Amino acid sequence: MSRSIFYIPFIVLLLIGIPEANSRVAFSRPGNMIRIPNMDNSMYKHLFVLDVSSEILSSTQSSSAFSINTLSKSKFQYGISFVKPVEPLNSIELGFHIQKNMLVYGDVLLDIGIQDVLFRQGSDSSNVNGLDTKGISLFAVLNSKKYFGNYAIATHLGFGSGKINEDSHLYVSNPEQNIGIFLGFNFTTPFLKKNGGVNIMTEFDGKGLNIGLSVPILKSTHFNFGITRFENFGNFATEDKTGTEKSNLKGDAPSITFGIGFNVPRMIDPEDDAALSEGPLGDGIYAKTDSSILYYDPICTDVVEILRDSIKVSNNIIDNLNDYNNMLQHSEATLMDSTRKNLLREEVSQLNQNKAMRHLSRSLRYFYDEEYRIALSEVNISIDLNPNLAIAYGRRGSIYYKLGDTRRATLNWNVALKLDPEFSEIYEMLQAAEENRLKPVEISKNIGEIK
Repeated sequence: MSRSIFYIPFIVLLLIGIPEANSRVAFSRPGNMIRIPNMDNSMYKHLFVLDVSSEILSSTQSSSAFSINTLSKSKFQYGISFVKPVEPLNSIELGFHIQKNMLVYGDVLLDIGIQDVLFRQGSDSSNVNGLDTKGISLFAVLNSKKYFGNYAIATHLGFGSGKINEDSHLYVSNPEQNIGIFLGFNFTTPFLKKNGGVNIMTEFDGKGLNIGLSVPILKSTHFNFGITRFENFGNFATEDKTGTEKSNLKGDAPSITFGIGFNVPRMIDPEDDAALSEGPLGDGIYAKTDSSILYYDPICTDVVEILRDSIKVSNNIIDNLNDYNNMLQHSEATLMDSTRKNLLREEVSQLNQNKAMRHLSRSLRYFYDEEYRIALSEVNISIDLNPNLAIAYGRRGSIYYKLGDTRRATLNWNVALKLDPEFSEIYEMLQAAEENRLKPVEISKNIGEIK
């Protein structure tokens, strides 16, 4: 870790020392995209952000820039950039940039601003020195950020004029002021989450496609990599080629860009805490705390992240317990329904039992009155209501015997024994019938005992 910090000053000197540059060098404007305007509200936790970047066009031509950006508590974002352009020759550009959040609706922020107010000095052509207002960029941009677990995606959609719409590597003395639309996406991943997460960027700046990657090697330091004019990358470094493929530098030439950024933390006074609560400063942990210590103590940010993870785990446990409670309530409702059904069955069974016994009692009265057909009808109704009454089958057997149908009588007596093996009177009647000893009087007597 200490060795990496030791090399940082040399990297800065190397990038600053690279000659020649267009005005809007990648990663040199306020925000966290490559070239397009955007608003990064999490910048408020930094006193300022310092970026050094370079665009390599060929082995002999490259671009570099040095920039400082900051976000005030009044939601103004300021930036200053230092560039040494390819043209005009030997000139140095000092650029000023300012933008402000004007509207917040949910997670959508509207920002407007001015960029590329350039002051040029040292050019071989004296008529291009001084304040250059021909390439001033006016813009408006909508910013939105969505979270998906450990991932997040920020969207930036807007329109702008001046160098935002057209920034050639070559100097144009009288540029046309056209308005163009730009669109960009910044995808935050959980890789190197302790340092802020790796960001993958892609954007359309109105003229071409740029892609980039930002890797936080430390909490306060990140490396930037990218390719500008990705659609023309097949024509990269045409100045180094030979023969018919060799050509001079074009205004829309692609480049490979790299750089390094440093975040200088701020110490927030109590009055700034109120400013934090007045406007959205991102959806991270800094937007949800009033403790200024989070902005300059990395240990506290780790503690807050751990607490947030603990809260997520607790919420998951609560959700699981709620699901289990719902399952138990469903099981309870199912058991109550089953109990009600069983009670209903018992009530119906008891009702049928009472009806069956009434018809069985009537059959006995008709049997004594020797009205065997009516007695048989009553017994059949009783069996329909309750098919498990052994006494009903025994009585129907006796009625059939009286009617002279010995086969049906024997069959019903056997059913009665199957339902009630301890029905001793049936055993006696079966044995007497088999020995032909059963007399009508005995039958009447036995039937009278079966009640």
